[in-house]
Amino acid sequence: MKLLLSKAMKRRLLLALLFIASWSQAAAQDTPEKQDRPKNKWYAPDYLVAQHAGLIGILAAGVGYDFGRHDRTNVELMYGFTPNYGIKNTTHTFTTRLYYQSHPKPLVGDFKISWIRAGAGISMTIGEQFETFFPKKYPRGYYIWPTATRILPFVGTAVGRDFKGKTRPLYGEFYGEIGSADVLIIDKYRNSGIAVTDILNLAIGLRLKI
Repeated sequence: MKLLLSKAMKRRLLLALLFIASWSQAAAQDTPEKQDRPKNKWYAPDYLVAQHAGLIGILAAGVGYDFGRHDRTNVELMYGFTPNYGIKNTTHTFTTRLYYQSHPKPLVGDFKISWIRAGAGISMTIGEQFETFFPKKYPRGYYIWPTATRILPFVGTAVGRDFKGKTRPLYGEFYGEIGSADVLIIDKYRNSGIAVTDILNLAIGLRLKI
């Protein structure tokens, strides 16, 4: 499920993300020393996440783990659903996402910004209109893999701030992403008449580090 945007709006969003990325070097100046948050037990999630759209369901939620240098690498396990809007049945999407998110930098007041978050996810959608195996009704080679499986690259940015918690500070953030899917990228490659903005989608979400 993706948000319906005009071509002009998609172009503006794409230009805005490119502009934000170009500021990353300038924003690195006067940045305070990076400090890692205390780690949870190895089995406990580092944060909770909820997302609207982005081809993983009209609403998706899950847990995430961060690791690597200053915990900048993230893995998320999410479940999303799209209710019955005239299609045969509600679809259920299970997604694993891996991405890098830059260290938060001061923005305004107590707010901080992570200029870049980029990665990809792989999803499996369960629904009557999705095929777990190669559908026989399409010619050989029409699909690279079954229609229920999708690879979902994305790039975005996030704004957040610290909040007081019972035992330690919490960090909440709002993020936005522009993404696509393997099948859309392949369609664009096969058909030059498809505009780049037609294969993009917008997602928004919330993340709470616990």
